[in-house]
Amino acid sequence: MNTDLSLLELLVPDALKIFRQRYLILEQISLHAPIGRRTVARQLGLSERNIRTETDYLRDQGLIEIKNFGMFLTEKGDSVVKDAAPIVDRLFNASQAEVWLAQALGIDRTIIVAGDVDLQSRVYDLAGEELNSALNLLLPLADCIVTVMGGKTIAKVAKKLNRSLSENRSLIFVPGRGALGGRVNTESNAVVQEMARATGGSYESLFLPEHVSKDAYRSLVRDPEISGVLQDISQSDVVIHGIGLASEMARRRGYDSVALARLRENKAVTECFGCFFDEEGHVVERIRQVGLQFENLTNVPHILAIALGTRKAKAIKAYMRNAPHQTWLITDEAAANQILNGSSRLK
Repeated sequence: MNTDLSLLELLVPDALKIFRQRYLILEQISLHAPIGRRTVARQLGLSERNIRTETDYLRDQGLIEIKNFGMFLTEKGDSVVKDAAPIVDRLFNASQAEVWLAQALGIDRTIIVAGDVDLQSRVYDLAGEELNSALNLLLPLADCIVTVMGGKTIAKVAKKLNRSLSENRSLIFVPGRGALGGRVNTESNAVVQEMARATGGSYESLFLPEHVSKDAYRSLVRDPEISGVLQDISQSDVVIHGIGLASEMARRRGYDSVALARLRENKAVTECFGCFFDEEGHVVERIRQVGLQFENLTNVPHILAIALGTRKAKAIKAYMRNAPHQTWLITDEAAANQILNGSSRLK
C-alpha cells in the first residue's frame, strides 16, 4: 500500500471498505442488469438489508435506477464504474504472480507474502496481517459469523488480527470442528478465543472430540447447545482454514501403524475438513467429524485458506482441485514458486 492509501486508512478507516462494497454492487448491476437486490446480495455474500441501504444511496446519487423488474446503471453510473475500475485494480487487485497462482489453482484470489516460513518465522506475522486485511475487505459492515478451523498455522496468524475488524461490525468466532487431540492452543476452541480477544469480538465453543461414531453423532447434534453452534456454522460469512499434511494430521488423530500404512498406500498427501486427498484431488479416506462438513463449503460466501512453506506446496495443489471457487489462499513465496515453477526460488 502506498503512503496516500495508508493515510486514508488511518484517518477514514471505513472509507476503503465502503468504496469497494459500492463498487462491487455497481459492477454486479453492470454485468447482470436488470438484476434484483436479492440476487446481488447472494452474489456478494451481503445481507439484503445492507444491499437495500447501499442501492438506495446509489440511486440517490444518480448512479442506478431501481424498477420493479430490477436495477440497472444510469449513464452516470456506467461512467463511474469505468473510472473506478483502474483505482480498484491498484488498491485491491493482485500482483501478476498472484493472478497466475490463482489461475493455476482455479480459485478467486491468492495473496503471496514474502519469504519462506520454514526459514523465517516472521512469515506467520505477515500472513496474519494479510488475513486481517482480507477479512476487513470481505466481511460486511454488519453482524458477522466467522468459522475457524484449528491447526498450528491458524493459531499463529490469529495473533495478528486487531480491533479494526470490529469497527461497525459485531463479530462472532465459531469453532469449525471438535478437538483433534494434541496441543490445546492449536484447537479450534482456543483459536476462536484468541481471535475474539484480539478483535474485541465474541466466540462460541464446541467442547467435543472431532471424531465420533455414527450413533454418537446423531445424538450429539440434537443437543441444543451443540445444535446452536452448528446452526451458526451453517450461516457463516467467512470460513478460515489451514491445509494439513496427510501424515501429520493422521498422527494427530491417533492413527495406528496399520491406518498410516493404508494412507500411504492410497497416496494421501493432504487433509482438510476430515477428508484425505491424493495428489489428483481424490478423496481416499474420510472421517465423520462434528462441525463444518466439506460439502457445505459451497454455501459459504468467502473462504480463506492459509498454507505456508515449500513442504505444503503439494498439499495445496491437491486440495485446491476441490476447493470452492470463492476460496482465497494466503501463502508465501516459497510455496507459490514451488507450485508455479517447481522451485522455491523466484524465477
